Amino acid sequence: PHTSSSRIEQRQPSYPTCRRNQKKSLFSLHQSLPNGEGAAHHESEMDPTKVVEAEGFWTEANGGDNTNNTERVIFDMKSAHDWERYLVQSSPPPRRTYNQQLSQEEENDPVQDLFWEQIRWDAKSALQEHNEQEAGPQLYQGILAHKCLLTAVVTVISHELANDLVGATELRDLFLGHLTPADEYAIRLDLQAVATRSPSVETAMEALLFHKGFHSLVCYRVGHRLWEANRKGLAYYMQSMVSRVYSADIHPACQIGYGLFLRGAGRGIVIGETARVGNDCSILQGVTLGGTGKEKGDRHPKVGNGVILQDGATVLGNIPVHDGAIVMAKSIATKPVPPLGIVSGVPAKLIGARNVDSKEAFEKDDMEEHLAYKYLQQWQSVAAKQQQEQASSDK
Repeated sequence: PHTSSSRIEQRQPSYPTCRRNQKKSLFSLHQSLPNGEGAAHHESEMDPTKVVEAEGFWTEANGGDNTNNTERVIFDMKSAHDWERYLVQSSPPPRRTYNQQLSQEEENDPVQDLFWEQIRWDAKSALQEHNEQEAGPQLYQGILAHKCLLTAVVTVISHELANDLVGATELRDLFLGHLTPADEYAIRLDLQAVATRSPSVETAMEALLFHKGFHSLVCYRVGHRLWEANRKGLAYYMQSMVSRVYSADIHPACQIGYGLFLRGAGRGIVIGETARVGNDCSILQGVTLGGTGKEKGDRHPKVGNGVILQDGATVLGNIPVHDGAIVMAKSIATKPVPPLGIVSGVPAKLIGARNVDSKEAFEKDDMEEHLAYKYLQQWQSVAAKQQQEQASSDK
């Protein structure tokens, strides 16, 4: 990822596609990948250098044990959930600019960011194998011309937001000057969330270039840093540009975690000033996290980790939506939602609870698969405690 284009050309004479025609279980990756249709490419079909890199990543993802792996494979992050595990366990590589030179250590070991390497690989595959020559300028400007993920993301978004008042170069400098390493880490997980949870997105490359919900989140993170720096006028201007271009209204003062997925390009989503959204949430189009109009100060919802807010859901007031909860489509929640609870209706009422008996219970929906490895044990404990309390109250 941190190599010159000439070195990448030497190391990657061919760029095999890494796609799956159908989704497989992400929880038994070491079993399903070698047999998954279109998921793996055998050693004879690809560049040997890439096989070694893939094998090394596979070994790291499986705790250093590669003895039972009879076939070495390379896979894309759409199919392989261990990409997210890799991202969670590792910190982002150093930020790079266009002209920054490589260190001697990076020259000797160029593959330091597998996620970015995969995105560049997909871009070159689109050009060379799928004959998308018309997309060459866009792929080069958006991906191949950059040495790291952050500068690529910022460049794509700055060109989308540029206008007569603020040019793309000024916006890019503004983004890079205010995004912190924590923001870069969150952006990587936001991008990975789109590629794994959206049924219409095949690769992280597509999400980086075209997904407006992801772009909205990046702009929010810049606006939030501007707000914290007391540059509120510029933060409001960023919010207005996002609302105009992406149709998402996210207040720069709100607090949002990482791994967030805004489906439907973020269209119609409204998140209020004092709202808080946890990690690994999925928010569908038309969702509103707003106030009742009768409160002042802290007046917006507090959403926990792993929450799913379905199409058109509305949560009003300073109420908690606890971890693992689901608010069904077109529902209006005005009262607290319990952990793992499923609410529906107008006003929303509790109609059930999320099934956390096993990992297989999370495989029915793209937006739930990623939650099993991270929250399953924790949520099983919560569910057991709720059952005990229910049994005690029945007595």
